[in-house]
Amino acid sequence: MKKYILFLLFPLSLLGSNTTRKNTIYNVYEYGAKGDGVSNDQDAIQKAINKCKGTGGTVLFPKGKFLTGQLQLGSDMTLQIDSLATILGIQSDEEKDYPHHKINTLFPNRMLEDCQRRLFYGDHIQNVTITGKGTIDGQGDYNKWMYVKDLGTEKDRPSILAFVASKNITVSQITLIDPACWTQVYIESDHIKIQNIKVDSGKLTPNRDGIDIVDCHDVLIENCDIKSEDDGICFKSGSEYGCKDIVVKNCVIDKLNVNAGNAFKLGTDGLGSFTNFDVSGLIIKNVKQNSAIAIESMDGAVIDNISISDCTITNSGQAIFILLANRNRTVPGRKPRIGSISNIYFKNITGTDFTQQYPSIITGIKGHHIQNITFENLNFMMKGGINTTDQTVMEYDGKYPEGSKFGNTNAFGFYIRHTDSASFLNCNIKTQLPDSREWLVQNNVGQIAIK
Repeated sequence: MKKYILFLLFPLSLLGSNTTRKNTIYNVYEYGAKGDGVSNDQDAIQKAINKCKGTGGTVLFPKGKFLTGQLQLGSDMTLQIDSLATILGIQSDEEKDYPHHKINTLFPNRMLEDCQRRLFYGDHIQNVTITGKGTIDGQGDYNKWMYVKDLGTEKDRPSILAFVASKNITVSQITLIDPACWTQVYIESDHIKIQNIKVDSGKLTPNRDGIDIVDCHDVLIENCDIKSEDDGICFKSGSEYGCKDIVVKNCVIDKLNVNAGNAFKLGTDGLGSFTNFDVSGLIIKNVKQNSAIAIESMDGAVIDNISISDCTITNSGQAIFILLANRNRTVPGRKPRIGSISNIYFKNITGTDFTQQYPSIITGIKGHHIQNITFENLNFMMKGGINTTDQTVMEYDGKYPEGSKFGNTNAFGFYIRHTDSASFLNCNIKTQLPDSREWLVQNNVGQIAIK
């Protein structure tokens, strides 16, 4: 009888211990942080993280300004950044502050050479939440991070957040500003939630995307406000892992009237796949000269089953750009290949106040056609104002792809080429200024349905 009672009491005491640990707060001040915005708090914050990881507890950033270099996260933990707390990325090019790490992924990945520095780094971890109503400021206007062409790649400028081969990651409520490179990147990771965050890259220099999802599965992005001088929300595939089962909804993407990048994008890196996307409720604005929505398979990616609905576009150069082509890029162990784009569905898209006179462009290349594109309930008021109809439309030239490079073309609404089938259902495409071009021009298209 005594043995039986002891057996019952042991797990109850253990349960109590686990509950206590999960509720434990690891206040960074208690580990030596100064929070004055001048002292380097990196060691103190890392001590708090190391104590917290694996416990299910919370690292707390109370009121203060916490200057730090790279912080290595662990599994089973929460970072709570309070509303009066700001974490400042140190402006330093020293290896001790931002050590270079090449990522370790399941498949050979083109991102291996990029994304080698970061402020918060999660590598092969799980069950991590970063939340609160505070701010992480990358302080990306540091002189050595401003001249992108001198650096050559993204590898030497730190992102604010980076997760590699991780699972069950939630980022919510926080504000991310002035990154030195991509604001946040998630690589070959699953079960990602990005909710109710604000991003403002500032008008610095290129390669400062708002959100980059690289080869991830089961991703939810919702209710986010993104101000980005480069790509706003960008999905990339640098490996065979690909991106699949993605939901993006109710986000505002403001491109800040900067020439670089697009607002919502699949590509440019596209080696694996982009499948099963449900995108809705986007408010896209100020893309200036490029595309509000871009879908690109350049490196062999299979793009299939993409739904984009209930979106508004204002003050953009181009509404939609879809390109299937061959850039002849690959990774070790895989031959270059040409991918596919099929079953793309746009519904309830409104576009006004376009800044350029070129149309949406949907094009494959000779011998490789886009398949089954549907546009339903599109209402576009194009800029117009072109009085000629003899424009020559370039074929893809192998360079970095942008819809703006194709120019005005001989259509004011849609130019479609090398496509098996396309449907326009209840679409209203007009111009503000008189225009001599047709709203739709097709070249080497199998079937066009207009209803």
